[in-house]
This record gives sequence, C-alpha cells and structure tokens, in this order.
Amino acid sequence: MEYFEKINVDGVFVIAVNSTRATLNEAIALRKIIKENINSGHTKLVIDLSKCTYIDSTFFGAIIAASRMLIEIGYKLKVVKQAIAGEYIFIQTNTHKLLDKYKTREEAIKSFE
Repeated sequence: MEYFEKINVDGVFVIAVNSTRATLNEAIALRKIIKENINSGHTKLVIDLSKCTYIDSTFFGAIIAASRMLIEIGYKLKVVKQAIAGEYIFIQTNTHKLLDKYKTREEAIKSFE
C-alpha cells in the first residue's frame, strides 16, 4: 500500500495520508511531494489527515513548512483533520489559526471555489 494517495480533483491537488501514523519517514516524502507540486504550479493543495490518529512533530513541521511556502506566493494550504486527535496538535502548537482545517476532503476542495 502506498503511504500517500495523490489525487487531482478539478485542479485541486489532494495528498491523502493512508496510515494512522505520520512520522519522520513520511515527513521526508511529504516535503518532496509538496515541493514538486508547488514547483509544477499546483497552488491549490489539500493534505488529508483524516485517517491519522498520531502525527509526530517532524511530520507536523512539514505541514507548517508547506503552508508557509504557499502563503509566500499568495495561497493557503487546506488540511482535512482527524476529528479528535487532529485538532489537539493544532491547538497545542498554537497553529490552529495558520491552517484552514476541514472535517471532510470534499469541504476542503470546495473551499477553493
């Protein structure tokens, strides 16, 4: 099974994490995928964490770095969070205002309209 599912939905590039754990190894791969997409002109990005119950600081740092890259060029990263565990890390790291968070992938994609 691939760790990431990559989908293009009407010009919105979705990177879905297909695991309950997101750690250092996955953070490295995520950074690469995000940089490739930004360099290719994909500025509408969604990271779907709905299956994750554990996100370590390195993976979370990769999400924040991606968000900053997009903000610098005038865009904002959208995140689909896991209901309970997903919100906790955003509040604990005081980044809940930095990222646009959604309950479903569909909501996140629609927010680009």
